[in-house]
Amino acid sequence: MTKQDSKRPEPSAGRQVANRIGTVAGKVESAVEGAVEGATDAVGGAVHAVQAAARRWDERPGARVRRLRRLSRTPLPYLYDRHPDARRAVPREAGVRSIDTDEILGTAVGGATQRGADFLPLKPFRSKNWVNRWQRIRNAMSQLEMLPPIDVVRYGDGYWVLDGHNRVAAAKYGGQVAIDANIVELVPPGGRRLERPTSLAPVLLGTRALRAAGQGGRASPALEEHIHRHEEGGPDEA
Repeated sequence: MTKQDSKRPEPSAGRQVANRIGTVAGKVESAVEGAVEGATDAVGGAVHAVQAAARRWDERPGARVRRLRRLSRTPLPYLYDRHPDARRAVPREAGVRSIDTDEILGTAVGGATQRGADFLPLKPFRSKNWVNRWQRIRNAMSQLEMLPPIDVVRYGDGYWVLDGHNRVAAAKYGGQVAIDANIVELVPPGGRRLERPTSLAPVLLGTRALRAAGQGGRASPALEEHIHRHEEGGPDEA
């Protein structure tokens, strides 16, 4: 140490306190920034979901139809092709509730190659009987009539249609963000349920079909048949 260094004055007590306060403030600021970033990420996820729904609401009908027609060129995904392990899953009834139309990923019945990814039959399979049924569905939706819930199975993060493919197509073409569904969850061996069993909401008891699906907590015939096939060791093949 030089003589010059030995003469350098020690920091005053006030400055020492100020330095300590600055250090503590810096740590507090860093902690606050970390907390804010975490909260922002969580809020950002929720905002993203809201924005996605808003985009579907705001999508122009013409753009929506063009998007779905492009999808129609791709075969409708089949659950047991995408997830062969679903064959070993245990069916558990979950009841009726509204599900996001974007979470309906494909079909759980055979003959998937007869439909496009827009859930409509391919043109060679559009019979006159189908055209009449399709028109009735579209008319009912335009008049805000209550339609019976579709029948779906849930596996993982998505839903797969057992009955109601045309209603799903009409909902997607009409820009509908949610649809009522009678749900059976396929629980993998050793896995846990993701759906909470629900009772049929009173507001949905407006049609005979809904009452039939909800009586005694039993699934609709399509779902009962699917459960029966699983119990016998195989999925639907027709």
